[in-house]
Amino acid sequence: MNKLRKFYMNRDFALYSAKQAHLDLGMKSVIVHGDMHSGNIMWAIDEEGNILNELAAFVDWQIMHEGSPMSDLARFLTHCCDGVVRRQAEIFAVEFYHECLTKEFGGKNVPYTIEQLKKAYNYAFLTQAFYGIGITELMYSANADKIPSESLKSAYYDFAVQKVLHLFEDADKLLEGEMKEVFEKYGL
Repeated sequence: MNKLRKFYMNRDFALYSAKQAHLDLGMKSVIVHGDMHSGNIMWAIDEEGNILNELAAFVDWQIMHEGSPMSDLARFLTHCCDGVVRRQAEIFAVEFYHECLTKEFGGKNVPYTIEQLKKAYNYAFLTQAFYGIGITELMYSANADKIPSESLKSAYYDFAVQKVLHLFEDADKLLEGEMKEVFEKYGL
């Protein structure tokens, strides 16, 4: 963690990742929700009140902005999934996004390549991964007094720490590998 401290505390990287990285990749900005997590997704219900596998709405738009098409996906996966589920989703999520985009555009003039999307996801992931520490502590502290037993509190805390550990492992792997130049620019 000490190795990454300067990087994840670097305001210039956070601003670059949020506002400029996708543009430097040749990608146009999109409307970004900005706070995409499970608490801001409403699911449709049927006439009997059963939850459907269909979106009804995204709510809580107060930090909406123009930005990377991968920002919301990275935020959702880093904040809503443990390391195992996130890693599984990352295998197909960007390609699936591109597939949906291709269908939406009728196969013509698709604005992004899979390579652009993957690189943009990596930038967004790095930003969101480092928020994991603060968010995890905030969420745990806000709910700790509602957890009925010490052993269950301990289990929730361990789960959260493992989730953050996986985020840091994957961020470190990116910064030592395909995004090494980013670490050298912002983290040394």
